Amino acid sequence: MLTTETYELGTAIEKLNDRIDDLEEGLKELEEGTDKYKATESRRDRLRYFRNGLEWQRDEEEWGGDAEIELGAMTAGERAMLYREIPEVAGEDERTLWFTAASTADAPYGGSDDDLKETFSALSGCHPAFTDWLEAKTNSLSVAEGNGSSTSSTETTTEASETSTDEPNSTTTSSSDSPTA
Repeated sequence: MLTTETYELGTAIEKLNDRIDDLEEGLKELEEGTDKYKATESRRDRLRYFRNGLEWQRDEEEWGGDAEIELGAMTAGERAMLYREIPEVAGEDERTLWFTAASTADAPYGGSDDDLKETFSALSGCHPAFTDWLEAKTNSLSVAEGNGSSTSSTETTTEASETSTDEPNSTTTSSSDSPTA
């Protein structure tokens, strides 16, 4: 992996709650029905969707708030090997799960020591909002930084990827021209 980032589930939920609160405060200052109001409302709803998925995984799978998920940006070779694994008949959602599984370095559902197919299978049983959040985080790690540094600045990039679409499952995958959804 080119770079990795570790996320603690409880902290991620807190950050989402803070951003949801900020957006709700912002809505109070906007006129209902305007494009800006609708866009802000959509971002808030998307973050709620992500938060609900993270809370579901924490509570239903009994991972706890201290569960850590390490995601990474794949090298060109890792990505090429990933495409060998993806079935030709895979649809967009399935391809997204393969991409996310391959980008997992370590997590309660699997990771580096596990077989890619096993990690994919485990992810398939997760809440869709959780896997969409993982994809947004993974996409942000895949953004090439112009300074040659191998460290990531995922917080800013991921905020854009988490909040820039209206649909809960419309984030991009590794094959997209746009690294932020």
